Amino acid sequence: MAMNSTESLLQQAARWHAIASGRDLSADESRSLDGWLAQSASHRLAYADICAAAFALEQSPAAAEARPSAPAARSPRPWLRWGVAAGAPLLLVLALLAGPRVAPSWQNWNSDLYTEIGKPLSQKLADGSVLELDTDSAVRVRLSPERRDIELLRGRLAIAVAKDPSRPLHVLSGGVDAMAVGTRFVVDRGDLGTEVGVHEGIVRVTAGRGKAVDLGAGQQAFVGNDDGAAQVGALASNDGWTRGVLSVEQMPLSKVLAELDRYLPERVILADEAHAAMPITATLPLDDPAAALRALAQTSQLSLRHIPRIAYVMR
Repeated sequence: MAMNSTESLLQQAARWHAIASGRDLSADESRSLDGWLAQSASHRLAYADICAAAFALEQSPAAAEARPSAPAARSPRPWLRWGVAAGAPLLLVLALLAGPRVAPSWQNWNSDLYTEIGKPLSQKLADGSVLELDTDSAVRVRLSPERRDIELLRGRLAIAVAKDPSRPLHVLSGGVDAMAVGTRFVVDRGDLGTEVGVHEGIVRVTAGRGKAVDLGAGQQAFVGNDDGAAQVGALASNDGWTRGVLSVEQMPLSKVLAELDRYLPERVILADEAHAAMPITATLPLDDPAAALRALAQTSQLSLRHIPRIAYVMR
């Protein structure tokens, strides 16, 4: 959609808000909206102001009285009847200011393999090991006659290690070294630290100058960025993502949303923290994370709003 150069940013943002909220965007409109939001933080801030204002209006007593009693599903714009918690506009503004999530280009340039958001990858390495990269992940691979090293720059990987007792394979994540001769394990590098989960065999985890810890099948260890000690426990995470599903049992809603957030360019925001600890047991498709979010909202009796290309907000 062409924008009138004489319009203010708020007027342009209001036009985009009206278009994006009323129906699904066409491919050309999606590209145009992406381009408009990417032009500057001022564009994203203007769009955030319009969205926050719309939220406030929907919460007004007059708006509540004016709503018809018919089920929301029959409305051509059902999301307009959705109410948000008081803090939700601020969360959405922060998401809008940051813009859609993008992978760090410098990590991709310095990697040997990387994946885009929502596009996992499976790769057989020269030594016969099978490396699986989750969404939005990047690694460096160094295979030599003496060593086998895989450096996890970001994201999560699963590795089925080809046996070679004379040449152990090391997965390096920050200051964490996970070493195995022949086994299958998962390494997840997050903002707070690195988690290593073992599905088969034995993996030796070393963090900085800390004592090495041997993990067996069914165990995992977490090492915080500021803590050299490995916290060992039972394997809580699973590798369902390697099969395209997220299977959880009694997992807090906030953690389930964090997992789905990995697969979407938009942010996923839980507007009401009162629901954060809600236990979820489900199997969700990762090849269609938006559909998974909708199903999760429906089964949890929560409302979901989509701000195209920006965020999903659940309440």
